[in-house]
Amino acid sequence: MPMLCLACGAPLPAAAGRQGGRRPRFCSGACRQRAYRRRVRARRPGAGCTGRRAETATPRRLLANHRLVTITGPAGVGKTRLAAELTGAVRADPSAVELPAELGNLLVLDGCEDALDACAALVTRLLRERPGLRVVATSRVALGIEGEQVLPLRGLSPADAAQLLAERIHLLDPFLTVAPADVTELCRVLEGVPAALELAAPRVRLLGVAGAAEGLATALDLAPGKVRAELESDRRRLSPAEREAWHRLSVLPGPFDPELASVLGAGPEVLQRLVAVSLLVPEPAADGTTGLRLWAAARAFGREALDAEGGTDAAFELLTAHLVAQVEPHLPAFLLPDGLCRRLVARAEPVLAVIRRLTSRGDARLAVLACGLARSWLALGRNLAESERLLREALPHVADRPDLTASLLAALCKAAHRAGRYAEQLRLGEAALALESTLDRPARVASVLDLLAAGLRASGADAAARCHEALVIARGLADPAVISLLLNDLAWGALGSGDLDEAREVLAEALPLARTHATPGRLASVLHTAGAVALAAGDHPAAEAWFVEALLVTNPADGLKVPYFTEGVAVVLTARGEHERALSLFACADAARRGLGAVAEPAWRRRVRDALDTATAGLDPRRARAATRAGARVSLAAAVAHALDASAHFHATGHRGLTPQEHTVAALVTDGLTNQQIARRLGIAPRTVATHLERIRAKLGVRPRSALAAWFTRTTAETDWS
Repeated sequence: MPMLCLACGAPLPAAAGRQGGRRPRFCSGACRQRAYRRRVRARRPGAGCTGRRAETATPRRLLANHRLVTITGPAGVGKTRLAAELTGAVRADPSAVELPAELGNLLVLDGCEDALDACAALVTRLLRERPGLRVVATSRVALGIEGEQVLPLRGLSPADAAQLLAERIHLLDPFLTVAPADVTELCRVLEGVPAALELAAPRVRLLGVAGAAEGLATALDLAPGKVRAELESDRRRLSPAEREAWHRLSVLPGPFDPELASVLGAGPEVLQRLVAVSLLVPEPAADGTTGLRLWAAARAFGREALDAEGGTDAAFELLTAHLVAQVEPHLPAFLLPDGLCRRLVARAEPVLAVIRRLTSRGDARLAVLACGLARSWLALGRNLAESERLLREALPHVADRPDLTASLLAALCKAAHRAGRYAEQLRLGEAALALESTLDRPARVASVLDLLAAGLRASGADAAARCHEALVIARGLADPAVISLLLNDLAWGALGSGDLDEAREVLAEALPLARTHATPGRLASVLHTAGAVALAAGDHPAAEAWFVEALLVTNPADGLKVPYFTEGVAVVLTARGEHERALSLFACADAARRGLGAVAEPAWRRRVRDALDTATAGLDPRRARAATRAGARVSLAAAVAHALDASAHFHATGHRGLTPQEHTVAALVTDGLTNQQIARRLGIAPRTVATHLERIRAKLGVRPRSALAAWFTRTTAETDWS
């Protein structure tokens, strides 16, 4: 029997014999190199799929417990390549998937969506007749067989997508150097879909990065014939009602929630079907919850169909009416409800899409949504510059609506305060107050008076009169949450004027009201004022206790409030001589504010600057610079854990037995973040987050994330602040 090449299977030359005592195995050097590359890939699972190492490991683990794993996802996302990588690794090392030897058979079925029923029947029969068989299928639609484990595949991460595109460009032209950072935006447009990135590489080589991105909105623009044919195939799989829902959903960019989808006629069953056929993908929303998103090419295709059917105006009207009805009734209130703020921030992209359409038509309802979204961003410490832009662009469209004009001016007044432009804040506040005095909206009058008081206080003027005016109105409205907020501002003003007795007296009324009626973030503001009063009195242990409690009840990612509380702990650390830790916390807080374009209030800035100077002088200059650089690189959420870890009060009270890092993880879980999102916030590995969660569950005796969130919410609400 002739000997065969181990790489290509061709017969080896008859004259080939033993060379150096070894039997020849390859017919050429090329085959020898090819075999070597296969062995290298087999030893490094995932190496053949840029950015897919985690995805390669997952199905290999699944195959140890499931006989059928179906890799799903849209066309071009890399299903076939992942299956090939997986099976290559399995064949080279069957023990890598921990299968018994008698169950080591593996079958791959690629592209099952084109013959779904036939593939399902075949797999069912094979699994029944071959007990040792494992099957990996790739399909845009799951097979629907009992025991099937579905693995949905998404686009590459931004970093991996940029790396892949840069590599493909280099393969086309080794002399053309493109850094991954240069193609980040192009990768975002193409959603990290590997096939689209590979198609984009020749375009970048020909037109450059900027030229390649020009006019490119989705993969549909990149390869219209191929992508359109695939989407048309997906369309044929849907019922008329499902197709209509797809077309209407195309007006929603970015992550959207099932409630918005239902407004457009897509109920839970339809959404599940669109996810099943790989048109709709679950995706983290801005508030940490999970939303839904149409793939960009599917959205563009659906929008074309909706325009052709003449249904675009009707879909947008349904969406507009729903959003306006949710926001408009709350605009006259002193504050937007916290739940509404979080909901609007999570829906920011769909809301902005509606605003753009209303703006193009001169529809004054745009101001309702612009005001609602901007006030929500400002309340939650997000997108300060974007908030201002949105408000200013809305103003010219509401000349005949004094109520909306006053709301926009007041929101701009608040934005100016956050940015430290106090003269502008006072001008905007007076204009808003003049309009509000003609309207029957006492809560808004009180709100504008409070903004004016804040501007006067920051400018060094007496703000007590304005603050008392607002407080009188709030007492008349009998709103305890607003009363606590205004009392807190009054106490802050008394502190600034040096009247500690008045500040303590006002806080004695504000704290119980805030504990009972305020949201955690607003309660934390009162706690911070109490800490500042204790600092002014020289009572550092009490000040530390207030600042620690403020950190414990606040979202660790709140870029507007958490820096104040972190700096409070740093001031106490400075007084204790722990200068290195203090400098690191000061730098982190400063970086967080700069990232938002915000500034601290002048009185607090002076106290922080004095402590910062003391801490800097107390260290060797080189150590001081190192501590400052290290702090500037730390995420705000991680800084919360560091601040709690540095706090003697936290360790003395042993908050329910959790470590500072565990407490921060519990807070982020309560805020709805996934393990991956928590890892990014804290700058740690997802596996470390999982370890923290296991320890938290063991200490608290709770398992589901919902139970952990309920525990955290209950304990922070029950904390004794006295």
